[in-house]
Amino acid sequence: MNRVLDFLVNVFGFSDNFRMALNKDYEVEISDDSEATASKEFPVFETSKLLISKKKMFIKVKKEVGKSGSIDQARDVYKSVSNPNIITNTSMINAYGLNGMGMEAINLYREIPIDERNEVSQICVLNACSHSGLLDEAWNIYNEINIKTEKIITIMVDCLSRLFVFDEAQNLIDSYEKSHRPSVVMYITMLSGLRNHRNIDLSEKVYHRMKSIFPTEKDSLVSGAILLANIYSSLGEHQQGRNFRSNQLRELKQKVKIGLSWTEVNDELVQFKAHDRSHPRSSEIYAELDRFAAELIAHGYKFDSSWITRPIREYETIQSVLCGHSEKLAIAYNFIQRPIPSIIQVTKNLRICGDCHAATKLIAKIRQRDIIVRDAHRIHHFHSNGKCSCQDHF
Repeated sequence: MNRVLDFLVNVFGFSDNFRMALNKDYEVEISDDSEATASKEFPVFETSKLLISKKKMFIKVKKEVGKSGSIDQARDVYKSVSNPNIITNTSMINAYGLNGMGMEAINLYREIPIDERNEVSQICVLNACSHSGLLDEAWNIYNEINIKTEKIITIMVDCLSRLFVFDEAQNLIDSYEKSHRPSVVMYITMLSGLRNHRNIDLSEKVYHRMKSIFPTEKDSLVSGAILLANIYSSLGEHQQGRNFRSNQLRELKQKVKIGLSWTEVNDELVQFKAHDRSHPRSSEIYAELDRFAAELIAHGYKFDSSWITRPIREYETIQSVLCGHSEKLAIAYNFIQRPIPSIIQVTKNLRICGDCHAATKLIAKIRQRDIIVRDAHRIHHFHSNGKCSCQDHF
């Protein structure tokens, strides 16, 4: 019985995208002893009926209503569980963490009996601390954990790297490697934090160490190369960044994942890539982007060229390059609808860039619309007060 509720909590708190949106009602019957499994790519549903009996649970779910990252619904479902188990509690901790509610995640974790806490619950609460910038709380929880696995140490490295505490992150890695094989994920995690910090010297050191000890980890090396190339570009060294990127990809014989964003409006799922003009309403979308830019500039906004990772062409400007990012196209598409959706939702397969993040906060405030962006790492709730749930820890 709890398995279904675990599923709903995960869905309401952790909705990846709308590619599996359903177009009709479904009724699901699950027995006590059955296995309930669900992909994290399932959309969020509006629960219209929940009937619990001793032997069976019937859940009537209506078609997808676009409540991606609806933490209030997740909490309502969680509270309907009479005897939460470790899976249910961990699911809710995870939902809190991904939605930037670190203290709520910690408080719920503290309610779990010590002997019931496991690696998954520990990872989820540390991840919540990481996404909310709660370093002291993360250290307290980390130091309480008796068995520190590779995944737990990696999450702590992530928390330190997000807050630019690289010396301590490196110390954790060095200590781990004294008795374990090196972990490529730890290095990628640290390099990701270095990208935001634009620390070129340490970034180069980390990437070259990755190449020396993980020569066969092609996917991870590609990710590292892209991060380092972006750091060069963010410092204005566009040619060096482009050369480094192309040389590493040629050497690794790998291709780069294209950044894509999805949004659903009026039961239509729309996909955008950067500077996409394939949609029939492209002229309206770009006109809306121009209006965005004018409003942003009028409110004192300056487009951040450090997030441009390639040379600007003759016919381009900083503004036109950054306004062409896929997430901005998806947001603009929502604003040309009539009526404009009360909540705008976008899913992106990569991490949102810093300029898009800053611009979206201000757009939400100017237009008085809540905007939810689910990127590769977390859920961002851009509120109409101009703030984001991540508190800029992304």
